[in-house]
Amino acid sequence: MTRSTVVIVALATVVGLAVAGGVVLLSQEDDTPAASRSSSDTGAPEAEDHSVGDLPAVETAARRFLAGYLPLIYGKPGATIDELPSASPRLIAALRAEGGHVTPAQAQRTPRLQRVTVIKKGTVRALATAQVKDSPSPAYPLVFHLNKASDGWVVTRIGGP
Repeated sequence: MTRSTVVIVALATVVGLAVAGGVVLLSQEDDTPAASRSSSDTGAPEAEDHSVGDLPAVETAARRFLAGYLPLIYGKPGATIDELPSASPRLIAALRAEGGHVTPAQAQRTPRLQRVTVIKKGTVRALATAQVKDSPSPAYPLVFHLNKASDGWVVTRIGGP
């Protein structure tokens, strides 16, 4: 096998694992009880809150989560699911059950967070998109959902809308 074939196979494996993880996490409901959701929390575009308000706290939680999650998915030493900051207990359990595998090619890469964008959806939910660059290729998006909990914002789900 040529080196380029090995790289393509490794990249296809990483993408496949990322998609599979996203599908698993997408299929799970968020941690917000229906009774605590407001009528503006429908997820419709008009429900998005683009005012500053609570966004710095949401972005801080998103960045704190990424500081633990990116090393975890790239197999970096010391990264553990149990110490994943700003992650809900349900997300931690889902990640532990998934038991992700890091390819040798992915473990050699160093992810760099380029940008985090946050949109509040009502008063207790937000959607974050991170642009992550780990190679000369273009950055890839990582989408995740946050809910406001009693102790601050937590990531409840990774993937899609």
